[in-house]
Amino acid sequence: MDKKSRINLVLRTILFFSAIIIFIDNPNNINNILNYELIFNIKVYHICWIYLVNDILKVVIPSKSKNTYNGKLFLKHYNERNNYNQDRLQAEIIEANKSALNVALFWIGANIIILYVFLKLKLNSSYLIMLFLFYFWADMVCVNVWCPFQALFMKNRCCNVCRIYNWDHLMYLTPFILMPNFWTYSLIALGLFSLIQWEYQYKKHPERFSGISNMNLSCAGCKNECRFNKKKVEQKTKKYKEV
Repeated sequence: MDKKSRINLVLRTILFFSAIIIFIDNPNNINNILNYELIFNIKVYHICWIYLVNDILKVVIPSKSKNTYNGKLFLKHYNERNNYNQDRLQAEIIEANKSALNVALFWIGANIIILYVFLKLKLNSSYLIMLFLFYFWADMVCVNVWCPFQALFMKNRCCNVCRIYNWDHLMYLTPFILMPNFWTYSLIALGLFSLIQWEYQYKKHPERFSGISNMNLSCAGCKNECRFNKKKVEQKTKKYKEV
Protein backbone atom coordinates (compact mmCIF):
# COMPACT_ATOMS: atom_id res chain seq x y z
CA MET A 1 0.00 0.00 0.00
CA ASP A 2 1.05 3.65 -0.11
CA LYS A 3 3.57 5.37 2.15
CA LYS A 4 0.88 6.79 4.44
CA SER A 5 -0.52 3.32 5.03
CA ARG A 6 2.92 1.97 5.89
CA ILE A 7 3.44 4.82 8.35
CA ASN A 8 0.08 3.98 9.93
CA LEU A 9 1.24 0.38 10.32
CA VAL A 10 4.37 1.52 12.17
CA LEU A 11 2.41 3.90 14.42
CA ARG A 12 -0.28 1.35 15.23
CA THR A 13 2.36 -1.27 15.94
CA ILE A 14 4.06 1.06 18.42
CA LEU A 15 0.68 1.92 19.98
CA PHE A 16 -0.47 -1.68 20.33
CA PHE A 17 2.73 -3.14 21.76
CA SER A 18 3.21 -0.17 24.08
CA ALA A 19 -0.34 -0.79 25.33
CA ILE A 20 0.52 -4.45 25.93
CA ILE A 21 3.46 -3.48 28.13
CA ILE A 22 1.31 -1.01 30.07
CA PHE A 23 -1.52 -3.55 30.34
CA ILE A 24 0.76 -6.32 31.66
CA ASP A 25 2.05 -4.00 34.39
CA ASN A 26 -1.51 -3.20 35.47
CA PRO A 27 -4.69 -3.56 33.34
CA ASN A 28 -6.22 -0.52 35.04
CA ASN A 29 -3.45 1.66 33.63
CA ILE A 30 -5.22 1.61 30.24
CA ASN A 31 -8.32 3.28 31.66
CA ASN A 32 -6.23 5.65 33.74
CA ILE A 33 -4.38 6.88 30.65
CA LEU A 34 -7.57 7.30 28.63
CA ASN A 35 -9.18 9.28 31.43
CA TYR A 36 -6.14 11.47 32.01
CA GLU A 37 -7.13 15.14 31.79
CA LEU A 38 -4.98 17.13 29.39
CA ILE A 39 -6.39 20.68 29.55
CA PHE A 40 -9.78 22.40 29.98
CA ASN A 41 -11.40 19.11 31.00
CA ILE A 42 -10.30 17.52 27.71
CA LYS A 43 -9.22 13.95 28.32
CA VAL A 44 -7.13 11.55 26.27
CA TYR A 45 -10.15 9.54 25.16
CA HIS A 46 -11.69 12.72 23.68
CA ILE A 47 -8.64 13.07 21.41
CA CYS A 48 -8.86 9.39 20.46
CA TRP A 49 -12.54 9.84 19.62
CA ILE A 50 -11.81 12.83 17.37
CA TYR A 51 -9.08 10.86 15.58
CA LEU A 52 -11.36 7.87 14.95
CA VAL A 53 -14.25 10.05 13.80
CA ASN A 54 -11.96 11.80 11.33
CA ASP A 55 -10.61 8.42 10.16
CA ILE A 56 -14.15 7.33 9.24
CA LEU A 57 -15.26 10.65 7.76
CA LYS A 58 -12.32 10.54 5.33
CA VAL A 59 -13.87 7.54 3.60
CA VAL A 60 -17.57 8.46 3.71
CA ILE A 61 -17.32 12.04 2.42
CA PRO A 62 -16.66 12.06 -1.36
CA SER A 63 -14.63 15.28 -1.34
CA LYS A 64 -12.20 13.78 1.21
CA SER A 65 -11.78 10.50 -0.67
CA LYS A 66 -8.31 10.31 -2.24
CA ASN A 67 -7.67 6.59 -2.74
CA THR A 68 -9.33 4.05 -5.01
CA TYR A 69 -9.17 1.13 -2.57
CA ASN A 70 -11.50 2.80 -0.04
CA GLY A 71 -13.06 5.37 -2.37
CA LYS A 72 -14.10 3.28 -5.38
CA LEU A 73 -17.73 3.58 -4.30
CA PHE A 74 -17.63 7.20 -5.51
CA LEU A 75 -17.99 8.28 -9.13
CA LYS A 76 -14.76 10.32 -8.98
CA HIS A 77 -12.74 7.08 -8.85
CA TYR A 78 -14.58 5.40 -11.71
CA ASN A 79 -12.91 5.19 -15.11
CA GLU A 80 -15.15 3.04 -17.28
CA ARG A 81 -13.54 0.39 -19.44
CA ASN A 82 -14.89 0.39 -23.00
CA ASN A 83 -17.11 -2.55 -23.94
CA TYR A 84 -16.48 -4.51 -20.75
CA ASN A 85 -18.04 -7.95 -20.39
CA GLN A 86 -21.34 -7.55 -18.49
CA ASP A 87 -21.79 -11.30 -17.96
CA ARG A 88 -18.32 -11.62 -16.52
CA LEU A 89 -19.01 -8.71 -14.18
CA GLN A 90 -22.27 -10.29 -12.98
CA ALA A 91 -20.50 -13.59 -12.33
CA GLU A 92 -17.83 -11.78 -10.32
CA ILE A 93 -20.50 -9.94 -8.29
CA ILE A 94 -22.23 -13.20 -7.35
CA GLU A 95 -18.98 -14.81 -6.20
CA ALA A 96 -17.86 -11.68 -4.33
CA ASN A 97 -21.20 -11.48 -2.50
CA LYS A 98 -20.94 -15.12 -1.43
CA SER A 99 -17.41 -14.54 -0.12
CA ALA A 100 -18.48 -11.35 1.67
CA LEU A 101 -21.33 -13.23 3.36
CA ASN A 102 -18.87 -15.87 4.56
CA VAL A 103 -16.66 -13.15 6.04
CA ALA A 104 -19.65 -11.57 7.79
CA LEU A 105 -20.77 -14.90 9.25
CA PHE A 106 -17.23 -15.70 10.41
CA TRP A 107 -16.70 -12.28 12.00
CA ILE A 108 -20.06 -12.27 13.77
CA GLY A 109 -19.66 -15.85 14.98
CA ALA A 110 -16.08 -15.39 16.19
CA ASN A 111 -16.90 -12.17 18.03
CA ILE A 112 -20.01 -13.58 19.66
CA ILE A 113 -17.74 -16.22 21.20
CA ILE A 114 -15.04 -13.70 22.15
CA LEU A 115 -17.45 -11.18 23.68
CA TYR A 116 -19.33 -13.96 25.48
CA VAL A 117 -16.04 -14.97 27.13
CA PHE A 118 -15.51 -11.35 28.17
CA LEU A 119 -18.96 -11.28 29.78
CA LYS A 120 -18.58 -14.71 31.36
CA LEU A 121 -15.26 -13.79 32.95
CA LYS A 122 -16.61 -10.34 33.92
CA LEU A 123 -13.57 -8.60 32.47
CA ASN A 124 -13.47 -4.82 32.76
CA SER A 125 -13.31 -2.32 29.91
CA SER A 126 -9.49 -2.38 29.83
CA TYR A 127 -9.64 -5.83 28.25
CA LEU A 128 -12.14 -4.62 25.65
CA ILE A 129 -9.90 -1.68 24.80
CA MET A 130 -6.98 -4.07 24.32
CA LEU A 131 -9.13 -6.16 21.97
CA PHE A 132 -10.00 -2.99 20.05
CA LEU A 133 -6.31 -2.04 19.85
CA PHE A 134 -5.51 -5.52 18.53
CA TYR A 135 -8.18 -5.19 15.81
CA PHE A 136 -7.04 -1.64 15.07
CA TRP A 137 -3.45 -2.84 14.61
CA ALA A 138 -4.49 -5.94 12.66
CA ASP A 139 -6.37 -3.71 10.21
CA MET A 140 -3.07 -2.24 9.03
CA VAL A 141 -1.37 -5.63 9.07
CA CYS A 142 -4.05 -6.89 6.68
CA VAL A 143 -3.41 -3.98 4.33
CA ASN A 144 0.39 -4.01 4.40
CA VAL A 145 1.52 -7.52 5.29
CA TRP A 146 -1.02 -10.34 5.05
CA CYS A 147 -4.83 -10.45 5.09
CA PRO A 148 -6.57 -13.66 6.25
CA PHE A 149 -9.86 -12.46 4.76
CA GLN A 150 -8.25 -12.10 1.35
CA ALA A 151 -6.39 -15.41 1.57
CA LEU A 152 -9.13 -17.55 3.11
CA PHE A 153 -12.39 -15.99 1.94
CA MET A 154 -12.31 -13.28 -0.71
CA LYS A 155 -9.50 -14.61 -2.96
CA ASN A 156 -9.30 -11.15 -4.54
CA ARG A 157 -6.21 -9.87 -6.34
CA CYS A 158 -5.41 -6.99 -3.99
CA CYS A 159 -6.83 -4.32 -1.68
CA ASN A 160 -7.73 -2.13 -4.64
CA VAL A 161 -10.48 -4.54 -5.73
CA CYS A 162 -11.41 -5.75 -2.23
CA ARG A 163 -15.17 -6.28 -1.93
CA ILE A 164 -15.20 -5.55 1.83
CA TYR A 165 -12.51 -2.89 2.21
CA ASN A 166 -14.66 -0.32 4.04
CA TRP A 167 -16.00 -2.87 6.48
CA ASP A 168 -12.86 -2.31 8.53
CA HIS A 169 -14.16 0.54 10.70
CA LEU A 170 -17.13 -1.37 12.04
CA MET A 171 -14.99 -4.50 12.42
CA TYR A 172 -12.32 -2.95 14.61
CA LEU A 173 -14.99 -1.10 16.63
CA THR A 174 -16.78 -4.37 17.46
CA PRO A 175 -15.44 -4.60 21.07
CA PHE A 176 -17.14 -1.29 21.89
CA ILE A 177 -20.52 -3.04 21.71
CA LEU A 178 -19.93 -4.04 25.34
CA MET A 179 -18.99 -0.47 26.33
CA PRO A 180 -22.28 1.45 25.96
CA ASN A 181 -21.75 5.21 26.14
CA PHE A 182 -21.95 8.17 23.78
CA TRP A 183 -18.30 8.04 22.74
CA THR A 184 -18.22 4.38 21.77
CA TYR A 185 -21.70 4.09 20.30
CA SER A 186 -21.30 7.23 18.20
CA LEU A 187 -18.22 5.59 16.66
CA ILE A 188 -20.14 2.37 16.06
CA ALA A 189 -22.93 4.39 14.41
CA LEU A 190 -20.41 6.03 12.06
CA GLY A 191 -18.82 2.68 11.30
CA LEU A 192 -22.26 1.23 10.54
CA PHE A 193 -23.02 4.20 8.28
CA SER A 194 -19.75 3.58 6.41
CA LEU A 195 -20.67 -0.06 5.86
CA ILE A 196 -24.25 0.73 4.76
CA GLN A 197 -23.00 3.43 2.37
CA TRP A 198 -20.48 0.97 0.91
CA GLU A 199 -23.06 -1.81 0.49
CA TYR A 200 -25.66 0.54 -1.01
CA GLN A 201 -23.20 1.83 -3.60
CA TYR A 202 -22.03 -1.71 -4.36
CA LYS A 203 -25.62 -2.74 -4.99
CA LYS A 204 -26.38 0.35 -7.09
CA HIS A 205 -23.03 0.68 -8.92
CA PRO A 206 -21.17 -2.66 -8.88
CA GLU A 207 -19.25 -1.60 -11.97
CA ARG A 208 -17.26 0.86 -9.84
CA PHE A 209 -15.89 -1.97 -7.69
CA SER A 210 -14.44 -4.25 -10.36
CA GLY A 211 -11.32 -4.17 -12.50
CA ILE A 212 -13.45 -5.68 -15.27
CA SER A 213 -15.33 -2.42 -15.66
CA ASN A 214 -13.24 0.18 -13.81
CA MET A 215 -9.86 0.93 -15.39
CA ASN A 216 -8.63 2.54 -12.17
CA LEU A 217 -8.80 -0.84 -10.44
CA SER A 218 -6.67 -2.65 -13.00
CA CYS A 219 -2.94 -3.06 -12.31
CA ALA A 220 -2.21 -0.90 -15.36
CA GLY A 221 -4.40 1.92 -14.09
CA CYS A 222 -3.58 1.53 -10.40
CA LYS A 223 -1.73 4.41 -8.75
CA ASN A 224 -1.08 2.63 -5.45
CA GLU A 225 2.32 1.32 -4.47
CA CYS A 226 1.34 -2.03 -3.03
CA ARG A 227 2.96 -5.34 -2.15
CA PHE A 228 0.95 -7.06 -4.88
CA ASN A 229 2.63 -5.12 -7.66
CA LYS A 230 6.33 -5.04 -6.74
CA LYS A 231 7.41 -4.67 -10.36
CA LYS A 232 5.45 -1.45 -10.67
CA VAL A 233 7.00 -0.09 -7.48
CA GLU A 234 10.50 -1.00 -8.66
CA GLN A 235 9.90 0.72 -11.99
CA LYS A 236 8.66 3.87 -10.27
CA THR A 237 11.66 3.87 -7.91
CA LYS A 238 14.08 3.45 -10.84
CA LYS A 239 12.39 6.26 -12.76
CA TYR A 240 12.58 8.52 -9.72
CA LYS A 241 16.31 7.85 -9.27
CA GLU A 242 17.00 8.55 -12.97
CA VAL A 243 15.26 11.91 -12.70
